[in-house]
Amino acid sequence: MGKRHDESIRWLLNELNLNDVVTPEEYSHQYDAILIEMFKKSPAMPGAERLVRHLIQKGIPVALCTGSCSRTFPTKLDNHRDWIELIKLQVLSGDDPEVKFGKPHPDPFLVTMRRFPKVPEHAGRVLVFEDSYNGVLSALEAGMQCVMVPERTIYDPETDTEFKSRVTLVLDSLEHFKPEDFGLPAYD
Repeated sequence: MGKRHDESIRWLLNELNLNDVVTPEEYSHQYDAILIEMFKKSPAMPGAERLVRHLIQKGIPVALCTGSCSRTFPTKLDNHRDWIELIKLQVLSGDDPEVKFGKPHPDPFLVTMRRFPKVPEHAGRVLVFEDSYNGVLSALEAGMQCVMVPERTIYDPETDTEFKSRVTLVLDSLEHFKPEDFGLPAYD
């Protein structure tokens, strides 16, 4: 859900009282092997490739800020490398040394914003697309606009009025995103 890899593993083992059964390193090794196999079959979020190609073609600065780590992210790209590699600024907050706290803390997005060649005047000028609750909280805590596109109905923003009042927009699919609603060039 966007947290740093090592932080998530320690939390999980603690919550399940497994600290005496497996070390975080052993669990991480097994977890990474399973994750890598799953990534080989993972489709892109519908509408993501179109949006990325559109923004880049129109000269809009884009970045990728993921909770993934450098061990597993290259495999995650395998089926999508041709368009993901168009995004030159990529922050893998799962093990990026400058990201002290993972999502839901604002660090991942603030680090990403500071790495733009032309740093935005203020965080409110940054539009984030997120599929996880912790990712949305991270963007909001950083003071950024956020479009949530939940992949599954793990979280229903309709039932959390405080969350709903803070998130900029919730969409069922990126295919429904209208760039012009955010002052961006419309799709051709």
